[in-house]
Amino acid sequence: MIRPTTCPICQHVAPQASVNTYFPFCSERCKLVDFSRWWDGKYQIVDHLDEDRLLELQERTDSNSQHDSGDAEEY
Repeated sequence: MIRPTTCPICQHVAPQASVNTYFPFCSERCKLVDFSRWWDGKYQIVDHLDEDRLLELQERTDSNSQHDSGDAEEY
């Protein structure tokens, strides 16, 4: 038997997606509460970066900005 999905906000049973436009939430309210938490920065996706990874990302950003500015000068 398939276990029913519970709403990640209020823990009530959330109806299946075929009958619930707010799935995996149980209601519009819970969907908006979740959105608000993301918007306010209460949820975060954390990527632990070591020094080598930071340098790699910075070099990539620098090369992209140089490439972008080069394209702008051609016009």
